[in-house]
Amino acid sequence: MNTISSISSASADQSTLSNATTGLANGNQALVQAAVQIATPGNTNLTTPLVDTSQALQLTEASAAVVSATEQTLGSLLNVTA
Repeated sequence: MNTISSISSASADQSTLSNATTGLANGNQALVQAAVQIATPGNTNLTTPLVDTSQALQLTEASAAVVSATEQTLGSLLNVTA
């Protein structure tokens, strides 16, 4: 891999990492919103917020996997260019 393609790939990986961290933040925000709905006194419909917690968990797990894969890719690029 030449230097230019390494730089281009690293830039794409930074964008991917940024999107993944946004996904982590969104998953956390969705989990907090669902928890508030569950904890609201008198809320008799718990189905929707419980499903939302499951979706928030899946979003967070997927985003964490992207972060991990991106870090591995960046590490490999550093090893190739070193």
